[in-house]
Amino acid sequence: MLFDFHMHSTYSDGSSTMVEIFEKAKALDLKALAITDHDTTLGLGLEKKLSKEYSIPFISAVEFTAMEQGTKFHVLAYNVDAASQELKDYSVKLLEYLNKRSSLQIEMLQRQGIDIPKEEFFKESNGGPLYRAKLLRTLARYNYLDVEEIMMSLKKYFGEGGPCYLPEDYKYMDFESMVKMIKRNNGVVVLAHPTKIKKKNSRLYYELINSELLDGIEVYHPSIEAEVKNELEKIILSKSLLCTGGSDYHGMYNKRNTPLCGIEIPEKVYKDLLPFIQ
Repeated sequence: MLFDFHMHSTYSDGSSTMVEIFEKAKALDLKALAITDHDTTLGLGLEKKLSKEYSIPFISAVEFTAMEQGTKFHVLAYNVDAASQELKDYSVKLLEYLNKRSSLQIEMLQRQGIDIPKEEFFKESNGGPLYRAKLLRTLARYNYLDVEEIMMSLKKYFGEGGPCYLPEDYKYMDFESMVKMIKRNNGVVVLAHPTKIKKKNSRLYYELINSELLDGIEVYHPSIEAEVKNELEKIILSKSLLCTGGSDYHGMYNKRNTPLCGIEIPEKVYKDLLPFIQ
């Protein structure tokens, strides 16, 4: 049985459209999936439609960004209400912010001699914000860099001192506020890829994996090492939490090049999330 409960489309920072994802999922004979686009519910209506067309059950899900102790991290929300006006407003507000930010970055490039119209950059959006890799994909289309260089060029272009550098100034919710929003909208709260948090802020990592606000923890992910996996599994067992996992597929925008359904996930993950599969 194959399934994948963590992936991204062009509605956030993936390179594959939702149609392309469902085509790949059908070819792999996936039994269920969840497209967990970042901070947006705007693609969930299309996902529901494609789920019926391709006869592949899905979970209505989002990967939200939270901020604690100066550290950004991600929270997976499964079973969220796709029709929620609150979540739509949240999605649109962040989309508008990111589009304004991208416009400024494009203008910065243009002032440095990149002769590409702004609308050409935004063609890469495909339903979502012009995330960094999408912006660089436009440079690749115009032969300013090779497609294979996109992911390795992110720091060069967007890091401090780079031609597209802008300081981060969006006020993401703290963890407790994020949890409250997810709960108000029928969602279950799952900590995404905890290893990434541990590498940034170990104190925050231990606070979060032991938080009483969690419904589950993502244990199966390309970034999860054996030592951390064992640690997380013990917490899940002791607190009867959901155990989740997925490939974190981003298409070509993935330094690990993990394909759809590209990691081994035990059937327990499917069984834990079965109540939320539509």
